[in-house]
Amino acid sequence: MKRIVLFVSILAVSLLSFGFYAGSESVYFRINRSLELFSSVFREISENYVDDIEPEQFIRSGIDGMLETLDPYTELFDQARSEDFDALTTGQYTGFGISVAIRDSMLTITGLTDGYSAQTNGIRIGDRLYSIDSTMTLRFTSRDLKKYTRGEPGSKAVVRILRDGLKDTLVFNLTRERISVKSVTYIGKTANNIGVIKLERFSRKSADEIRRALDSLRSTGQLNGIILDLRDNPGGLLDAAISICECFVPTGSKIVSTKARGASENKTYVSNTVPYEASLPLAVLINKYSASASEIVAGCIQDLDRGVVIGEPSFGKGLVQSVYPMPYNNSLKITTAKYYTPSGRCIQKIDYTKKRNGVATVSTQQQFLTLNKRIVKEGNAITPDSTIVDDTNAGFISQLSQREVLFRFANEYASSRTSLPEKFSAASLLDDVERFAQKKKFAYENPAQKSLSEVRKILNDEKFSADVVKHLDETEKAIAAEQKKLFATHGKEIVKILDEEIRSRFTTDQIQTEYAMQNDGVIRNTADLLMQSSYRALLRTPVVLNQPGK
Repeated sequence: MKRIVLFVSILAVSLLSFGFYAGSESVYFRINRSLELFSSVFREISENYVDDIEPEQFIRSGIDGMLETLDPYTELFDQARSEDFDALTTGQYTGFGISVAIRDSMLTITGLTDGYSAQTNGIRIGDRLYSIDSTMTLRFTSRDLKKYTRGEPGSKAVVRILRDGLKDTLVFNLTRERISVKSVTYIGKTANNIGVIKLERFSRKSADEIRRALDSLRSTGQLNGIILDLRDNPGGLLDAAISICECFVPTGSKIVSTKARGASENKTYVSNTVPYEASLPLAVLINKYSASASEIVAGCIQDLDRGVVIGEPSFGKGLVQSVYPMPYNNSLKITTAKYYTPSGRCIQKIDYTKKRNGVATVSTQQQFLTLNKRIVKEGNAITPDSTIVDDTNAGFISQLSQREVLFRFANEYASSRTSLPEKFSAASLLDDVERFAQKKKFAYENPAQKSLSEVRKILNDEKFSADVVKHLDETEKAIAAEQKKLFATHGKEIVKILDEEIRSRFTTDQIQTEYAMQNDGVIRNTADLLMQSSYRALLRTPVVLNQPGK
């Protein structure tokens, strides 16, 4: 109860500090009035509610409720989450070198960092994390787990895991280590000497890693162009994105600008350095998971016509967050600005300002021009100059992945083997995968069949003739027949994913990344594009903006 009285007292002091403004309907008076109402509700419930109230939890629920009315990036987090943020910015953290996610309602290893305790001791992707020391972790969330994996470097833990296909748990003695996570995870060349750089995150050292990658590519002989792969890159530090843009764009180029609520806080960032690579053909790869800092880089390169953007539309996050320290080792991450590419467009897809009045909506679109007068649009994320879509995005393949059929098949395949067979071929396992899917009761939810069911209802409601319904019956039978062939129809895409899944159980992350990149059709097609005249054509095609009323 003392904590309750203390909290109310603090609120009272806050109210007095705003009392100077109470004589008018200013924003400060509205704050004063709202705080007074909040403290009164808190006090009455704390004193009179039928059950005891835990004050910290009660207040936290109120804070979470307030933040829920804003965008999903404004949040209050505790010290453990602050450490996550530090890991993102520095690229370092303490742990075993594992990444985890919930799969089949169980905490599952989804990634291993090469050279650290988990990987060197034989833990595999797909293993279920059963316990750490005496604590059962199988039903933990990834956030719950962190206080058990974090700790002093050099400290040890007994980790038990479940592996599909084995009856008993496996025991590993792991050591916590200071882990450095690379931003650049792949550097290589295609057959036509196009350099490929895979950037997975934006941290303080990312730009330095990009420059070293460029040096490495130049040192191996002829270099005809660069592919910067930002697919699946969720972003990171704004400063890192700016520094990476400076590696490629002319000195004095506008890279990005931010606009806050107060005009005095608006900023424009301009390249202040000589570009590290100014002239080679350049392509930036993006997909629907490329967000934030990835979109700043892609938008800058596109707007300045320094290179082409290839792939599929990006995520659409054009909001800037700042982190403020809060009492008791908490931190508050607030969306403080929106960012704009050199042409002046904001790539934010969802307009969260409408959320307080209902459902957040897609931002309205407006047209802008690149340096070479090409049209680019606002409010629709980053739209690529050329669309090259990964062939594993089909609905059937997507549902196989979402239901984790291939992930679980790879677990069972690997469980009885200590190494990858010498003449391993994922293609030879296609029939086995189909039988496995049937065993797991996987059923493809075909959108065409759903649409036909809706059409059938309309036909019945409108009393269409039997002849029309008969045609619909025939169409449904034809679709059902095709559905039985889906594993064969999509065999190539299934084999590609399955091959990567199974190899990941037996090889290091670096070897797996190299194998995947060297067999990536999007990279191969992009490399061909950079060697053709169509690359320059994409950059110099002039267009005219649509005029209102025309």
